[in-house]
Amino acid sequence: MFAVIGTGPVQILQKLGFAHSGLRLPFASLPEDGIARNNAISAFLMGALPPAAGSAISVLLFTFFVWALVSMAFGRFAFRMTRSDRLLAWTCTLFVGLIVLTALVGENSSQAPRSFVWLLTFLAPWAIIPRLRASEGVDYLSPYITGAAVGAIAACLIAFVQLAIFDVRPASGAGNEAVFGMMSLCLMGLGGLKIGSDTRAGILLGLVAIGAGLAAILMSLTRGVALSAIPVLLLLAVFAPLKLRAVILRPATIPAFIAAFVILYFIQDALDARFQETVGELGILLHNGNTDGPIGERVRLWHAALEAIRQSPILGYGIQNRMDALVPTLMLDGNAIRGFTHAHNSVLTFMLDGGVLVLSAMIGVLCMPVVLAWRAPRDASYRMRLFAALIVCGSYALCGMTQIMFKHDIMDSFFVFFSILIAASIPDDERQAR
Repeated sequence: MFAVIGTGPVQILQKLGFAHSGLRLPFASLPEDGIARNNAISAFLMGALPPAAGSAISVLLFTFFVWALVSMAFGRFAFRMTRSDRLLAWTCTLFVGLIVLTALVGENSSQAPRSFVWLLTFLAPWAIIPRLRASEGVDYLSPYITGAAVGAIAACLIAFVQLAIFDVRPASGAGNEAVFGMMSLCLMGLGGLKIGSDTRAGILLGLVAIGAGLAAILMSLTRGVALSAIPVLLLLAVFAPLKLRAVILRPATIPAFIAAFVILYFIQDALDARFQETVGELGILLHNGNTDGPIGERVRLWHAALEAIRQSPILGYGIQNRMDALVPTLMLDGNAIRGFTHAHNSVLTFMLDGGVLVLSAMIGVLCMPVVLAWRAPRDASYRMRLFAALIVCGSYALCGMTQIMFKHDIMDSFFVFFSILIAASIPDDERQAR
């Protein structure tokens, strides 16, 4: 579907003089092979679009998934996966299978199938990895991380317009403020890996991505995500400390600092109001035990979830009964029961879905990119692959303590495609191929 993108836009931009700087255009060095070219463009788009276009990445992922199945069926490329690829695919499949199983043995099993559609995303590795393997030798991490840097900058611009000009909490194409913040966090970390580039323009792009992504996170006013940004920034500092220090001291960074001060000036009232709101909610919760407000409501949900889990720790209640299991405890305080779809803590949420079985599978899915990156051969992309996995998986784990992790189309599609790229970026050792 992306064949029309080809080299046309590149040639046009080159004629207009945009290809003469040290910063490579996203499509300036596309492979000539059709599958490889489309794969590279897909990687860039999946990195750039999450905050701005939101569910567009879900549409793209399912398009890649279906088209890969069709292509394999017609023999355009062979089904080929390494042992590492299969480990990722089977881990995701086990996650899907255990959620389905625990749902079918739970109450209201006839209502379970409507809760299974989102799980199709986790089966995508079986088709998309062979497509990526069909163009062996193509570096997919570079266009993906470049796309992430572009996405972080776009997220900052959109958030600034929404918050500073229209005075609304930024959500952009994500449609949800917290999801927008979490996508901005991931793209800040991934785009920030450009600071390890060998070119000055690439390093500068990485620095701008870090600043823009951090600004987008702050403007999302999502407190759990803002706290999660701290360890991500520390990972980036560990990734390329010397280059980061060198670029910060360059005169070219002065406009970036000016832009940061301008953003802070226009959004300071919103940030101050959010801070005062947080202090007030914590004060009421700690002194009076009142669960009014977002923080108190989370504590209330966590308490009810723990009570429900104690009664069914092994199999949970089935994904279709996740929130119904909390009702008996939530009714005890006499407060209103709001229509939440998850317990605002992913550990508790998946324990409700399928007990320790589903929780173990979820942890496996979450950790698998790090495991694959750690065990990969120490090629030229080893450090970038490992730090990318640490950043994304760590961001999901940290944000998942107070927000949603999976069972949201944007969050699912982003993580699954990222995991696929991590696996497919590992060189194919023919001794592992099956």
